[in-house]
Amino acid sequence: MRRLVALLSCVLVGCAARKPGSPQASAVMVGELKVDFPTRERGLLEFSLRLPADAPPVQAVSWELFLEGIRFGAGLDSAQQREGATVTVQTPLVSRHLSWREGDAMLEVGLRGEVDVGIPGERLPFRERREVPVHGRPMLNIPVE
Repeated sequence: MRRLVALLSCVLVGCAARKPGSPQASAVMVGELKVDFPTRERGLLEFSLRLPADAPPVQAVSWELFLEGIRFGAGLDSAQQREGATVTVQTPLVSRHLSWREGDAMLEVGLRGEVDVGIPGERLPFRERREVPVHGRPMLNIPVE
């Protein structure tokens, strides 16, 4: 019985860990967050991160993107711009074999990841979830219970 309770606890904690939550106390804050899907198979993710003023230079940013609570994609990108303590990442998104709906709408977008500052074992986490306006969006075709 104890093993079953432990197993269920791990499953529940693991499931909760896969979904992005509310922002937690973190040294990195998500500023601007944009997602756009102008065509059925192509999209663009753009976000900015506000780092502590004393943060070392950014080597890379790893991220996971969630749409309507469902993991949509992940990536590892170099920071394209750094102005003071703000880093901007722009990356293309590909959504093959998904339905697509044209038109303006609000979409729940979750973003989480880590900033690699080039120091082994030291990464700066970030996490955000918010409603963003989009024009065109993929329909994920995943049954929701």
